[in-house]
Amino acid sequence: MSSLVIYVIVGIIVLATSSLAFGATLATPLEFNLIGASDNVKVDSARANMTGISFITEVSGLGVVETDGINFDVGNEDPLNSHTYQICIVLEGPTGVFNPNSGDVPACTTTSSIPANTILVSQIINLSNATSINDLLDISVSIEELS
Repeated sequence: MSSLVIYVIVGIIVLATSSLAFGATLATPLEFNLIGASDNVKVDSARANMTGISFITEVSGLGVVETDGINFDVGNEDPLNSHTYQICIVLEGPTGVFNPNSGDVPACTTTSSIPANTILVSQIINLSNATSINDLLDISVSIEELS
């Protein structure tokens, strides 16, 4: 009988301890630790925009309209400071075929210093390969604020 009492006491202690532990865990708000992400490394979005985008086109030897570059304007949206930006593009077309090729250096340009609330016109990024306009599926653009 004494062993039954010991089992009951140990069971009550285990139950009480686990209840307190679970209660404390559930009472605190859950937080995710996103290592290297939004709550660990703060990355501000660039204070810039791209407008006036136009493709630089040519007709290939096969009579197909192709693009081998993009012309665009870059606006600095910061009302107080001037900034320089790096803009990179990748075209996809046809499916799985990228320009520049996968693994190659991205097609980028770096702007001169753009004063606050000003637009810098006629920035050009030339591409290493021509992409048929008919095959163009997607264009990815990234803007990084350098200074």
